[in-house]
Amino acid sequence: MGYTRRTYSLEEQSWASPIMCFDQIMTKTKAKEHMRQWIDDVLRPATNWIMTYYLQRKAMELAGTKLAVAAGLPEVTFTWDAGGYVYLNVAAASGGAATDPTGLLTADILQSQVTKQYFLGAIAAGKEGYDKLELHTDKDTYRYIGKTAPTLYDAWRFAEFGPAAKEFYKYGFTGMVGDFMVKVLQFPLRFNRVSAGRYQVVLPYKNVAATEGIRSEFNADYDKAQYQISYINNKRALRVMPFRPQAVDPRMPFKVRDYGGQWSFGTNDLGADCNGRPIDNVRGNKGKFYADFRLAVKPEHDEWLVALFHMVDRPCITIVAPCNTSNGYPAQSYDSENAVCPTVVRFTAVKNSANNYVLTATGATCDGNIVALGTTTTNADLGDWVTAFQTKWAAAGMTGTWSVVDETAGTIELDDTSCGDVNLSFSL
Repeated sequence: MGYTRRTYSLEEQSWASPIMCFDQIMTKTKAKEHMRQWIDDVLRPATNWIMTYYLQRKAMELAGTKLAVAAGLPEVTFTWDAGGYVYLNVAAASGGAATDPTGLLTADILQSQVTKQYFLGAIAAGKEGYDKLELHTDKDTYRYIGKTAPTLYDAWRFAEFGPAAKEFYKYGFTGMVGDFMVKVLQFPLRFNRVSAGRYQVVLPYKNVAATEGIRSEFNADYDKAQYQISYINNKRALRVMPFRPQAVDPRMPFKVRDYGGQWSFGTNDLGADCNGRPIDNVRGNKGKFYADFRLAVKPEHDEWLVALFHMVDRPCITIVAPCNTSNGYPAQSYDSENAVCPTVVRFTAVKNSANNYVLTATGATCDGNIVALGTTTTNADLGDWVTAFQTKWAAAGMTGTWSVVDETAGTIELDDTSCGDVNLSFSL
């Protein structure tokens, strides 16, 4: 019988915003909307990002097994450079040269850890096989592991949980791969390789200059980083213990601070200005947001926690050319104006006392202007008269076609003419 002693302690970190001046804010356009966006879209998500980054780092440090995805899956150790969590040093657990990851995380690598987890007591075997383990990784790795592969689909179970599935809305799992329930991390720890065994942390956002001050934008280097840590996790591996302060004595009215990342606004002790002098805030018009995080992470079953240091790769993009050739640039017309409707004018021809249709040389007008017909048109038959009149009408440079509609009634008409108003005067 024996035991291994694990030590843990409280750790604290404090975060604060830049100092803000009310005299500047109150004259800005949409100042209220801007500050609301600042609180809702910057400060509140920052609490989640800070804690997520911290817990991922502690899981990496406290994992009972740390593996590099390279030949033989060698065990490694992780250490940070002094003065901050920027540079990570990776060394072989057995000593010797550094061991760098050389490949992606695959389904077979995950499956190789199942038997060990069973014998360590992390899971139990039942009628349908082992209980499910948990894999925490990024979306691209999850998609790659489940990539269509006939040899895997014959022996593995793959599933994806929608928003209505209990596994998704209650436990946060995105899908299942073999014996693993997969939880997709929004921002897993990613690194760039500096040299053999030495890596630099890459964060998902960076600050850039704005019209006034700075703003955050997505860091493309994070998307391009090729080294990442994923986890085979167990809910009982680590215990997160937030610090909850209490008043010592009612006669000592100390302010009971929040250590869970709740943002507060402070106006005192704002530090020094650019000249090294204490910031004067006698008017109370300057302040900043601040938040404190204080907690301990206790390793309870760290042998059930596996940190997998592996490479990642963005999806390989294939440009697919179209099968049809270009049709060039044929002329296009999208005119919505309707064509002008043709003008149709009807008249009743009247015979004179001699039983003839007679129209004098000045008996026709177009828009009030006399049509120069030349001579009088006289004929007893209406059809013959229209034929003769059409000839003189066209000779005068006029448009339109004359025709007989009803010879018995003496009705004639003029189609498709440019004249807006036409009059005929028959001699009686």
